[in-house]
Amino acid sequence: MKRRYRMAAILSRLHRFLYALLGGRFVSRRGNADFLLLGTTGRRSQRIKTVALLYVTHNGNPAVIASFGGNPKAPNWLLNVRDNPNVTVQIGKDRWQGIARIAKSAEREELLHRFVEIYAGYERYQSRTTRVFPIVVITQTRD
Repeated sequence: MKRRYRMAAILSRLHRFLYALLGGRFVSRRGNADFLLLGTTGRRSQRIKTVALLYVTHNGNPAVIASFGGNPKAPNWLLNVRDNPNVTVQIGKDRWQGIARIAKSAEREELLHRFVEIYAGYERYQSRTTRVFPIVVITQTRD
């Protein structure tokens, strides 16, 4: 694994830990970017795997981008979502269950522009790989 991806993994774990510990206070926002915690079921382990991700709101639902810092491989959380779309979301102290789906092409393009507006690094990430970054929209399920 390249050094930058290893460092990104370490920082992601730290961010996730602080987010959970502090209920999102102080670590749920960076500049114009808001973060959430996404819990997925591991496709092999069947254990809950949680990752901190930047999100935008789309029709009242959070959307996240599977950029993985420009890594040519898809992030594990995306592979988990494709295998099992039932997820857990935490935004601040608010936690809920949801269903994840991959955004279609026109919807994806609209969302991609919004992601680039709040974090220009996504354009740099995309230049590092030929992989198209899927965008996942999460809808809260009713209890």
